[in-house]
Amino acid sequence: MAFINKYKLVSGGSAYNLAIGFNPDTVEVWNYTEWETDTKVVKSYWHKGMTTDYAINEICEDTGANRSISTSNGFTVGTGASFSGAVLTVSGITAANPPVVTVGSTSTMTTGDVVRIHGVVGMTEVNNNDYKATVINSTTFSLQNMDGENVDGTGFTSYSSGGYVSDLSINVSDSGSYYITLGTDVVGADSDVLYVVATQADKQIDLGDIGA
Repeated sequence: MAFINKYKLVSGGSAYNLAIGFNPDTVEVWNYTEWETDTKVVKSYWHKGMTTDYAINEICEDTGANRSISTSNGFTVGTGASFSGAVLTVSGITAANPPVVTVGSTSTMTTGDVVRIHGVVGMTEVNNNDYKATVINSTTFSLQNMDGENVDGTGFTSYSSGGYVSDLSINVSDSGSYYITLGTDVVGADSDVLYVVATQADKQIDLGDIGA
């Protein structure tokens, strides 16, 4: 079963950081208050493949266009070193076969856990990808693809700084390790009632290359 968190919020009319506890694949916001008011955004979507600050919006309108794309003031996913649970701070990654990731605090992950790396400066090739981890010791692990084969990082850009590792094999629904920023295009007016659903899939299935 996928991780799903649901919330009922009362808008304050400005952007809001909502702690959701895991790295979401999709977020959906319904505005219960503006459902019958023309030109108002009544539903907004985000998925992890979208650009930061974007949102796909449905607009209450009986004539004309009823869809829009926000290129700012949409959704942003964030995390930080102060968050606990299954999020670890990266302190180094080797450009090797396989790359070896070093984290700044003791990890509880085990070999075979699925991890996602994000926010790395320099070696951006690893960002927003899912890997299987092979644990070397409590603060280092190497990267394999989802088939368990070593990732060849010899051609990757050198690691510069920053980055976080999320252990997706741990249910962190209450850890507060992630938040989603609901931008001003999404939250509506002051006192609007919002229904928010954040979802993370728990399985990834490789269907193979197209045409293979």
